[in-house]
Amino acid sequence: MALDIEPGIAAEGNPALIKIIIKEMDGGTIPFERFMELALYHPEHGYYRKSGRIGRQGDFLTSPAIHPMFGWAIASWCEWIWQQLDEPDTFTIFEPGAGEGALGSAILDWAEARENNFSQSLRYIALEPNTEGTDSRIQWLQENPSPVLNGIVLANELFDALPTRLFEATERGPAEIHVRWDGNNFVEVRGNITVLQNVPIKGRFEINGKAWPLLETMCGLIKQGGILLADYGYEEEKLWAPWRLQGTLSCFYRHTAHENPYRHVGEQDITSHVNLSELETGLQNFGYEQLGPIPQHEFLTKLGIGNLVESARTDLGNYFERRQAFQALTDAGGLGKIQILAGLRGIKGTAPGFEGDKTYE
Repeated sequence: MALDIEPGIAAEGNPALIKIIIKEMDGGTIPFERFMELALYHPEHGYYRKSGRIGRQGDFLTSPAIHPMFGWAIASWCEWIWQQLDEPDTFTIFEPGAGEGALGSAILDWAEARENNFSQSLRYIALEPNTEGTDSRIQWLQENPSPVLNGIVLANELFDALPTRLFEATERGPAEIHVRWDGNNFVEVRGNITVLQNVPIKGRFEINGKAWPLLETMCGLIKQGGILLADYGYEEEKLWAPWRLQGTLSCFYRHTAHENPYRHVGEQDITSHVNLSELETGLQNFGYEQLGPIPQHEFLTKLGIGNLVESARTDLGNYFERRQAFQALTDAGGLGKIQILAGLRGIKGTAPGFEGDKTYE
């Protein structure tokens, strides 16, 4: 005897989260930004509340998850900043959106192997409201702490995970995309026409209204030191190129990329490319000397990550593992195309990895 085995809303994602979103719609619509915020950050059912999102068993890979080599390279950059500040006794690294702490663990491991006082001066603070890692050397906080005198703020693929407003250009101007429930699925509807300056006149595009205030908060965490940002993105001219008619919104589910944010709700990552021009302007406005952006493959190569591969030649297993990781981290069509942007305050000289970009004296 055949039974009714249709999954209903379970086919679209987390049933509990879907019901919460439908209830908030109250028979109407919500802006796409709010839909994305609930799908990713709902306090109980949001995607980022889940553990195991990152890695081969999850939905996507990040650079720290590929191999500790990435963290070792970033650690060397942090040590250079510490040295330029005359090796202060207390040096704090903040990492907003630290995930489970893979980057912090690699940096701390590297620092402990140095023969100077870098490790003794180092305090690592993960600003992570979702999952909390297990490395006891890392201090886990959910709220922003008081500013410190000397330090660095690291953000790896943070801005591209922020909820974003979604627009579609029309003859009368950009219309903001809203989302409603039609009884079976989430569907898009055009909202009101919005007055926006210098935006695309054709196609779809995103505007991240949360990026600027987040950057301002990050820049205020340290009085002197550095900011290092790594994200998928483009400067505005490329981000809103006339041929980019579908925007940059992407979803990742079990290592499969697609463009439908209304499936696997609460069970998949949703992301959009960052407007790097906005971050560049922000760094300058908040009192930092801006460096970059440059592709990750160029940045890591300049830092000498290739030497980590060659130094392991006497151990073939380790050598091939590092070589494979090097290829992944510097793949110009993959992680290697992530853009690295930095800001310096109270630092003189040419920052490693940015040689040929800008020099501040």
